[in-house]
Amino acid sequence: MEEQEKNLSKGGKSIFLCIALAVILIIMIFGLVKYAMAPVNKLAEWKQNQETIVVYDDAKLDSIQRLIAYRDALLSLSKKDSIHLIINVPDSTLGLFINGVVIYNVKMTSMKLDPMLRKLPQGMYMQTFSKPLSVTLSEASIIKEPIIEKIAPKNPEELLTSVTTPDTLAHQPVFIKLITDNGIHFLITQDEDLTSVDKKANRSFWSGRRMERTKSFLTAMVNFQPYEYQPSLILEANDKALTAIYRALPEQPKVVVYYE
Repeated sequence: MEEQEKNLSKGGKSIFLCIALAVILIIMIFGLVKYAMAPVNKLAEWKQNQETIVVYDDAKLDSIQRLIAYRDALLSLSKKDSIHLIINVPDSTLGLFINGVVIYNVKMTSMKLDPMLRKLPQGMYMQTFSKPLSVTLSEASIIKEPIIEKIAPKNPEELLTSVTTPDTLAHQPVFIKLITDNGIHFLITQDEDLTSVDKKANRSFWSGRRMERTKSFLTAMVNFQPYEYQPSLILEANDKALTAIYRALPEQPKVVVYYE
């Protein structure tokens, strides 16, 4: 009798274990499907919210059409008094643009396009980048308008010291995130981690990014909603140049993007 009870107990545990494994497997498959479908859902969202643009279906004309889209986006900003951001991937430049003129340029040392953006159909590219993108959220590791307090020098020696001492504010770790109204994330970072402070800021920036995406994914899973894909453009450049660019931009600038 006791042996039968033990066998039944073991059998019950085995069934429970099988059911638990089956549930975990279903959840994993469900999650993978959500993740795989996220770029498709994002493209469908873009297509629904954009006007149709006539595109020549010829691979030889793709680069020309993209250049035209870039020029059209710049032209729409030519009469704007505010400063805006220009990202020119073929030239590897990140620049500031106002009144139809590029007023500042810096060479990017590294660029990484999101797979969805890299494989974007020509028609969708033209619809997306033939006009400036509006930034709805901007975050950075540096303050927008630094407050500098200086004490008047008492003698010529103090004056000389104050002039020749480098501005420490310009050497703060620079990590910038800009999010546009269509959900593209621009992650702009300095190209070198020279100090322990730089390395700490680097880890904090990317761990925050991972936490944000994980939270979004888990929320979608729990609420049985589509996972919102976040196409990204990762750019690296000199920290001082990035500091100057970020502080020159308004809170919600326009961004013009061009890549082939």
